[in-house]
Amino acid sequence: MSPATTREYDVPDSQTAQQSDQARARAAAYGLIALGFQYPDQDTMTTLADPRRWAHWPNVLGESDWQAESLLQCVQDAVGECAAGAHDALLAWQQRYDDLFGHAVRGACPAFEMEYGRNEIIRQASDLADLAGFYRAFGMEIASHAIGRPDHISAECEFMSALSLKEAYAYEQGETDQAEICLDAQRTFLRDHLARWLPAFVHHLEQANASRLFGAVARFAVAFVKAECNRFDIHAGPATLELRTPDPVLDRTISCGSAGCGVGGAGEQFVQLGGANIPER
Repeated sequence: MSPATTREYDVPDSQTAQQSDQARARAAAYGLIALGFQYPDQDTMTTLADPRRWAHWPNVLGESDWQAESLLQCVQDAVGECAAGAHDALLAWQQRYDDLFGHAVRGACPAFEMEYGRNEIIRQASDLADLAGFYRAFGMEIASHAIGRPDHISAECEFMSALSLKEAYAYEQGETDQAEICLDAQRTFLRDHLARWLPAFVHHLEQANASRLFGAVARFAVAFVKAECNRFDIHAGPATLELRTPDPVLDRTISCGSAGCGVGGAGEQFVQLGGANIPER
């Protein structure tokens, strides 16, 4: 998946139209974060640089007071620089991805939830099962060709994007009860998963002096997720959340999906969530 685009649609009233518009803008924001932390290939660059991907929804987010528009402009500027550099820029972008995230789970900036404050094997297994349960409950799963775990930053943001789209679709169909189910799921998923560790993930990126593009996406991500936490009246996790104790055996057996892993090549995807029940965008 990738950042959502807006379309013309009929809604029952102006309040529902606003709710739907906001949900679609939030879906696009989560989609942008998901795409920004995938392993970069030419398709990624083309998608990020497509001006249609930036239509309308930044203005909707910008109606809030958390500097969404300025943060998104920084992301757009960084994307433009990468796109302008073509092949050389893409190679540099891929190299920087490998430098930051490594060829396995334990890079300088781990992109997996279970790397943050989860040392007990039983607890990690339970949390991974909880993630998979969330995905299945809404008709989604990690695509069969993907090798990533369900706790990758892109997979979790992609799931939140899909939930937001389902919420928007429910409003458009006049199904407010279904919209509430989607909202409750978003609140719980943020509290128990994404918001728990994303601030620490971004902190590690800042400590590693992330390149302009990754840094810009990270700054937008943490600001957006904190705004989401305020919206749902929940607390984001601390930026100082400790990493788990390394496991040499486990760390040698889990691939990150980058070209350096030699599995799937540069086009390896973490966030391809397949399944029915996803509204058409």
